[in-house]
Amino acid sequence: MVRPSSRRFHSGIVDTSFLLCSTFMKLFLSVSLLFICFIWNSPIVQAQPDTVALPSPMQAADVGSLVGTVLDSASRKPVEFATIALFRPGSAQPLTGVTTDATGSFALNHLLPGRYVLRVSFVGYDNRMTDTLALTPDSYQQTLPPLLLRSTANTLAEVQVTARRDLIEDREDRLVYNAGNDPSNAGGTAIDVMKKTPLLTVDPDGTIQLKGSTSIKVLVNNKPSSIMARSINEALQMIPADAIKAVEVITAPSAKYDAEGTAGVINIITKSRLEGMTGGLNGTVGNRTDNLGGNLNMRAGKWGLTAYGGGNYTLNYSRSSSVRRALGTSDSVSELYQSSSSRNGGNALFGSFNLDYELDSTNQFGLDGSVNSSDRSGTSIRDTRYVSATPRQPFRRYTDNTSASNSVDANINYTHLFARPEQTLTFLTQVNRNANDSRYALDQYPLPEGELINYRERNVNLNTTTELTIQTDYDHPFKSNKQKLEVGVKSVLRHVGSDYRLDSATDSTDFREDPRRANQFDYQQHIVSGYASFRINTPRKWTYTLGSRYELTRITADFVSTKTTFADRYTNLLPNVSVSKRLSGNQRVRFNYSQRIQRPSINFLNPYINSTDPKNLFFGNPYLDPELAHSAEISYNTFTKKGLNINAMVFARLTNNAIERVTTVDTANVSYTTYQNIARNATYGLNLFGSGRPYRNWQLNGSIGVNYNLLNSAALQVQNSNWSYRVTINTSVPLPNDISLQANASYNSARILLQGRTSGFYNYAFAARKEFKKQRVVLTLNLENAFAQYNTIVNQFRTATFITDGVNENAYRNIRLSVNWRFGQLSAKAQRPKKRITNDDAKTE
Repeated sequence: MVRPSSRRFHSGIVDTSFLLCSTFMKLFLSVSLLFICFIWNSPIVQAQPDTVALPSPMQAADVGSLVGTVLDSASRKPVEFATIALFRPGSAQPLTGVTTDATGSFALNHLLPGRYVLRVSFVGYDNRMTDTLALTPDSYQQTLPPLLLRSTANTLAEVQVTARRDLIEDREDRLVYNAGNDPSNAGGTAIDVMKKTPLLTVDPDGTIQLKGSTSIKVLVNNKPSSIMARSINEALQMIPADAIKAVEVITAPSAKYDAEGTAGVINIITKSRLEGMTGGLNGTVGNRTDNLGGNLNMRAGKWGLTAYGGGNYTLNYSRSSSVRRALGTSDSVSELYQSSSSRNGGNALFGSFNLDYELDSTNQFGLDGSVNSSDRSGTSIRDTRYVSATPRQPFRRYTDNTSASNSVDANINYTHLFARPEQTLTFLTQVNRNANDSRYALDQYPLPEGELINYRERNVNLNTTTELTIQTDYDHPFKSNKQKLEVGVKSVLRHVGSDYRLDSATDSTDFREDPRRANQFDYQQHIVSGYASFRINTPRKWTYTLGSRYELTRITADFVSTKTTFADRYTNLLPNVSVSKRLSGNQRVRFNYSQRIQRPSINFLNPYINSTDPKNLFFGNPYLDPELAHSAEISYNTFTKKGLNINAMVFARLTNNAIERVTTVDTANVSYTTYQNIARNATYGLNLFGSGRPYRNWQLNGSIGVNYNLLNSAALQVQNSNWSYRVTINTSVPLPNDISLQANASYNSARILLQGRTSGFYNYAFAARKEFKKQRVVLTLNLENAFAQYNTIVNQFRTATFITDGVNENAYRNIRLSVNWRFGQLSAKAQRPKKRITNDDAKTE
């Protein structure tokens, strides 16, 4: 058959019925309640003993303090960064002051006996003055009742707000990267943001790791998104960096979070959360990225609407080469040489909205929605050659591929606020749907290449994922405001359907469907869970949190093509313990232990054999068990009045039944790759992070992470270990005339796999920003890896039956120019807090 002048793909229609579930359950944990009762009756929560002697007046001068909490008067939620100023009665000169933390708490220490008043202030709220407070030897330490701030609705018409949060924040249970304050993110994608987020590692191919593990869950605005269901890497390329306000890294999620994700949770917060009538347009042109987007924020009376929409085009290209030697007898040793190059690009559209209605001061309704669509196409060339005792025909394959993905998320939520601060009841329901249509067509030519095509192949792959979630949460603070109980129940139903069909032809035949390589399956997963968490704050600044989560999982699967049916049911009781201590001088020490679970996704379970590359076959394992991991960490944090912030964390994570990719090679040098619960995976690490302002507005932050990684498989009689490290640095300097410069760099050392290792890689970027305040326009030039077109990764695999050496090169240079124009007016009215569903699920690649 001679080379065709054109190819035409068959059209396909996705027609999968949408599966709904009305399952709801009442599930409380008896074990957790026993824990709560134990803690409630323990000496930790009892009043201070009567035997503690009161200090003398001189002693009181050293330990006198005023402790309290600042709350929004309507929502009863904490107000972060409120200013607390201490005065003498009748004086206008403050004696000292502090700001509130993420929980709205503050403490004024080392106060002399006397009479004082406090002034509480924060933008968007009326100032509040307290009554006179007296510190005496009989009341040298006072815990004040909650200080309530009432919001204003003044418009900030032409006021330019110049104060910004630090680029990196260390909060009680998470590290926060304020990506919206980083000019180098302009015009990029969410992948570019992740590269600069503390504790995260992003490989050149877009794979994300947290504390050395890919077992993570990525959320958007505290809830799952259907665009993450198929591929996290592809999904993050669809989200513009200009839409991201912050990225939160939660290494030790509490029992309130789903137990999925053994390494932790990544939460992406978007910018569409402003008040008033504001908006903006942004556009970017670059060598591999172009985008255009806009946002609009409106509020009228009890109604509020925020929306963001945009589109982008991204281009990626790569090349690779490898040699694999099959080890056998001297007569059967063979070598396989493969080289390839690929290029793919595509458009993505992204839109989201949030509509909320305040029925009254205690009841609020919300509706969230998002739509995502992408179309990508690409080409690749792969050469395959052999060196063996038996001559084999080398060949070249030309492949064209296309993919189209569409996803829709909808979320309805209701929140009731009680009179008691922080007492809330929420009900949430969410529906997600993702449909994907991917196709490829290939032509194979014998080498040396001529006009003859000796094999052809084309396929259509239609798949859909639907998900329904129902969730209820209740938070109950006790009268003393020192204890808090959180309970909740949740039901998640997932349905995955796929129809993969393939036609093939030789040099002398027309296309015919190959039923042996068809792949049809229907997969359902139902998870019901309940949790209880109890937190205690003691007068001596100890905080104890004890929780537990119970999850019941049911799975049914019908792999039609392989005539395999599968059903499973298992339960897990997963404890979570946290202890923290606030020390003097803005210091905190925290210990956390939790047990986490990682369920294998459909890609790990599907037994279908993917033979797109006939020399490298891939298939799943339907009999995988979920991973169970023990995670413990100790962290220390301190910050000074001059803005220096230091965080140190020591952690350990142990998984006894880790799911690992396993490859075997036969005597014909064909590899077979699948997944097995076959290894013990242990990681022990130290992370150090520091940020500050060495001089005026010069911001500088950096981190160092060192891990010891150990993989051990008794079944394969394989053990692999190494020390790995990661170093990052980020700095920004403001210059005159509203110009600022920013630079960042990182290096990640080599990592191990069960059967091999991969080399290290680096990343660096420079950015310059110019603001035209009168026109409300900002220009940003970003140069990422400007001096290297490709990033090179060396892969090595060493086993008893084969040896593989390979090199992957991915496009690295990224140069872009962005412009942003804003319009409208800001409003200082405080926004009510909203609840979101968070499904932390499914091990993905």
